[in-house]
Amino acid sequence: MQLIASCLCGANRFALEGAAQGIIACHCSQCRKTSGHYAASLDVAGIRWQARAAVGEYASAGGGTRGFCTSCGSSLYFRAPDGAISVEAGAIDGPTGRKLSAHIYCANTGDYYRIPANETQFSGAGHV
Repeated sequence: MQLIASCLCGANRFALEGAAQGIIACHCSQCRKTSGHYAASLDVAGIRWQARAAVGEYASAGGGTRGFCTSCGSSLYFRAPDGAISVEAGAIDGPTGRKLSAHIYCANTGDYYRIPANETQFSGAGHV
């Protein structure tokens, strides 16, 4: 199944290449600040742009880059310093065909929610 993602206003649209099967929830302070809660994303081998009209990038602490739509503000992806790319699960159009597989940076979880005890959790990046 080919996954397509886009921003809220539709100015940016892209296909996901080599998408991982599981979605990872990240509870680090950067993800919580950029998303307003925790971020849910999936690793991909690459992005193939179908429409790229308004993409901005923010160089985050640690050398990563966060991509977002400059028109509507949608978070689109995170590129790690080593080049690995994670796409925000909420940017995917339609069903993802995936399930949440783990939570990372749980040591930074906000005090206003709880992660279910039966879900896989790592205090840091973990090994997922």
